Amino acid sequence: MSDEGGDNAGIEANGPNALCFTCGGLKKISEPRLYMIQATEDMQAGMTMAEWRTCPQCAGKGYLRGIEPPA
Repeated sequence: MSDEGGDNAGIEANGPNALCFTCGGLKKISEPRLYMIQATEDMQAGMTMAEWRTCPQCAGKGYLRGIEPPA
């Protein structure tokens, strides 16, 4: 492994870590939003689109420090 640092530097040195069970290690979760779009001139339709936001459980790290079972 290289010693370039970064967000995940020293994960092994911190002891046992658990994969974040909220985001599954992806560091972000999907937040659905409802948008109103105009499909034609006569009709408007609702459409659900997803936006990504940082996982609140792991604060965007992708892992939880220590071994924490999902509650």
